[in-house]
Order: sequence, then C-alpha cells, then structure tokens
Amino acid sequence: MDSTVRSLAVKAPKGVGESTRKKLLDMGVLDVSLRIARTDEHIIIPVTMEVEGMEEFEVVEVDLEERGLAETDYKKVVRLPENLVPLLPTSFDIIGDVGIVRLPDELIPYAREVGRAMRQVFPRLRVVALDRGVRGEFRVRELEVVAGDGGLETEHLEYGVRLRVDPGKVYFNPRLANERMRVASLVRSGETVFDMFTGVGPFAIMIAKHSQAMVVFAMDINPDAIHYLGDNIVLNHTENVVPLEGDSRHIIFDIPCADRIVMNLPHSALEFFADALTRLNFGGTIHLYHICDRSEIGPVLDGLVSQAWGMGVKVAVERSEELKTYSPSSSVFSIDLRLLDWCQGDA
Repeated sequence: MDSTVRSLAVKAPKGVGESTRKKLLDMGVLDVSLRIARTDEHIIIPVTMEVEGMEEFEVVEVDLEERGLAETDYKKVVRLPENLVPLLPTSFDIIGDVGIVRLPDELIPYAREVGRAMRQVFPRLRVVALDRGVRGEFRVRELEVVAGDGGLETEHLEYGVRLRVDPGKVYFNPRLANERMRVASLVRSGETVFDMFTGVGPFAIMIAKHSQAMVVFAMDINPDAIHYLGDNIVLNHTENVVPLEGDSRHIIFDIPCADRIVMNLPHSALEFFADALTRLNFGGTIHLYHICDRSEIGPVLDGLVSQAWGMGVKVAVERSEELKTYSPSSSVFSIDLRLLDWCQGDA
C-alpha cells in the first residue's frame, strides 16, 4: 500500500485540470513523486512550492499518496552494469518535449539506454539528447539525439509564455522560469527595458506579457536566436518587443536609455557591465547573472560597486542570490544593482 505525504497542492476545476497540470510541469513545480487526487468537481495537483502567476486557483495542504519509485525514477528502469548506476545524473533539463542529459565519460557508451529509460518514465519526452557541452561563439549546446524521433525544435511553456526553440541552435535554460517571472514582476509601467542577450526571448517576452513595460529591446548576436525570437513575438502577441540582431555592446548606444537592463550571460556579463551602466537611467536597475566560486561573490559585488564609482556614479547591490549550482565549488548568481546618483566627494 502506498504511503501518504502532506503536501501543498493546486486545486483546479476538472475542466482545466490537465492544462493546469501541464502548466505546473512546465514551470518546474509539479511534484511528480506524489499522485494527483480527484474529487467530484476538482483535481488536486501536488506542487513543490508556492506558485506565482496562478492566483485564480486555491492552494491547499493535503495528504497525497506517494508514487512507486519505478514510476518516477528512471534509474529504476535503466539497464546498466550495477557499478555504473551511482554515476547516473539525478537531474536533467526538459525543454518542451525534449529531454537533455549530461553524462560522465563512463556512461557515454550507454547513452541510448539512458535515453530509453528516461522516455519510459517520462512519456511526454519525444526526444532525449546527450549534452556534450557548450560550444562556439554563440555558446550553444552540442546535442546528440540518443532516443526518440524527430528534430530538436520544440515549444516550451512557462507562466503562460509559449517559446519555440531549438536547443541545438540557441542556448536556452528552462530552470530560470521563476527568475524570469520575478524580474517581470518588478517592471513598472512605462519602463524601457534592454534584454542584452535575449536568446529566443524568454526574459523579453515574459516581461512584455506580465508587465506594462513601454518597450523591450531584445538583442542577440546569434541570427538563429533572432529568428526564433520573431516567431515567439508572434506566438505571444507581444508587439512591444523589438528584436535587434548584433553585438549588444554596440546596439545599446543606438537606442534610448533604459530603465531596466537584463544581462543573462553568466560567463561574460561582467565584460559588458560598464557599457550597460552608461546606458541606464538614474534610478534604473541592472539584473546581472554571473558564475563564480561561492567564496568569490562578495568580492565580485564589491568590484561592481567600485567599477561604478570609478565611472563617477553610485550603485547599490539590492539583491544577490545563488540561483543554481554550476560545479562543486561554483554557482550561478543573480545580482540586482540600482543606479543611484552621481558620485560627490571621496568614497
């Protein structure tokens, strides 16, 4: 007999139960370890945390049955030598109906079996691809399909935003849905926003869809990214998103100054900071994403403040949060900086 666990859950009317479940899955908050419950009129869908953007539904706390491990853990159905099972990754990315997994060298010969097991456990996956790392000027993942049929182009859903993307042509991180919604919720009516490294437009379109921004200038040097951004503008009816192809450090000097700038290029955003700050209105905010050793984030923040002071302006670090682990010692950090005023006197 299955045991029960106390959990948060979204209580959705039966008529929209399946669409709500899919939405929660795409947002990354569906608790797949627990069974969905049903009443005469509602579906009770377990979630892992409080959910933003679904205020129309009641959130309840209920006891729900646990699923059997074989239903939710691909490690239980994969056929590998027993000594290799502990090397299997505990997480992987899902973009639309495409699963993307990174494997240690010892498991590469078994990639097709891993992909088969993942598709068995997660039927929504049309394709599973092996991630061989980020490559090239556009920092795109090198992907090899190891299970399933068809190409890598897919449609991803988060917080009501539809995003057409081919993760083999454009880098896309599905794990930032909550962060994108957080930034969108901060945008004030009438703001001019720069999305300096837009990709297929997840930040830009989330902001346009969930705020009253006047205009979002969305830039990328990758022509494939701009192609998909154009598709996504049409899909989401976001006419205030302006796609701009080229190097953002040059583009920003040809358009009006911004009230808010998103700099989601964690490996090298710091290189663009001075240019971005030059084009930010006083009182405006920069959302900068950076990868570093966890022990180095303090000096990084101090360095940004000092760099701004050297440019003659004062900035304040309003928020710094570790978003996700990048390696055993380093993480991706989200940093919010506000431009306050001109410097006056000594530091």
